[in-house]
Amino acid sequence: MDKDIISLDPLDRKGKIFIDDIESRVNQSLEFIKNQYSNFERLNLAINFIEYHHSDAIKSDFEQLERVGFFPATETEMELDHSIKHALIGSYKAAFSDLRRALELTLISLYLTSEHVNKKKAVQWVNSQLNTPFLSEMLLKLTKNGRYKDIDEACNWSNNVKQFYWEISDFAHNKGQLKSYRKLNETNVFMSGTSAPRINLKTLSTFCDAYITCVEEIVVMLLLYNPVIMVALPMFEKFGVNPPMSGFYEEHQAEFINKLIPDRYKSFLENLKKTDEEIAGIVEWVESQPDLTQEQIERQIEDQKKFMDDLNADNI
Repeated sequence: MDKDIISLDPLDRKGKIFIDDIESRVNQSLEFIKNQYSNFERLNLAINFIEYHHSDAIKSDFEQLERVGFFPATETEMELDHSIKHALIGSYKAAFSDLRRALELTLISLYLTSEHVNKKKAVQWVNSQLNTPFLSEMLLKLTKNGRYKDIDEACNWSNNVKQFYWEISDFAHNKGQLKSYRKLNETNVFMSGTSAPRINLKTLSTFCDAYITCVEEIVVMLLLYNPVIMVALPMFEKFGVNPPMSGFYEEHQAEFINKLIPDRYKSFLENLKKTDEEIAGIVEWVESQPDLTQEQIERQIEDQKKFMDDLNADNI
């Protein structure tokens, strides 16, 4: 370690060592992921789904908005965003912890908008007045009935979720030396109360695998919660630029989410797409709406532009 760095006070020393060569670490990680990581195409698919289509999967009905709103969804996106950033700079423990919270947040959203929890408790949780339920407890109650029960019986869904959750929790819980900072970063030197960060490509590959699995599990949860998003709906033709706020997918979005369904759930979800009454009812309602004319769409666009112009003028 450089003599000048050692002479700094502990706080300044930690900051200096952490940011030293940080751009090089990021570039090394990006080069590996894009050019050497064996499953980059699926990783990129998962990242793009979260970036562009995740929030649109959330129902914008009164039950959702009154209970938890979009908070769990947006927080999930932030956790996944930070997980990538932490992984790129070599902060692997933090990256795995972010994945763990993202998975947990999605399940919490499903649970708090279900019949197993009254609205008061859901609102209390959003306002940080109620502890987060244990993951096993939420899964146990959700799988008592409905689609959650069916997929659990057919595909062992709850155990699969728990198994993955425990695997990524091992990094946060310090399950022995193999989950330690020294092993994850191959850190051999810890002097003057700190160590220099370093990239470990083996750990980075493990993280990328875990990120894909995390997004896949989130996708399955979203499809159980709002299965109609498996189906491409003609939202633009029917509603133009003023569709329902969220909860429905256009063709390219439905294609995205269907690609991310893990193989072990494809048969079950394909059958659900064909037999679920909720899906059938929504599809029938959307398709029964008249197509907008080009004139109506152009008028919507003009009205939207006028609204934005007026809004910007008020803010000047």
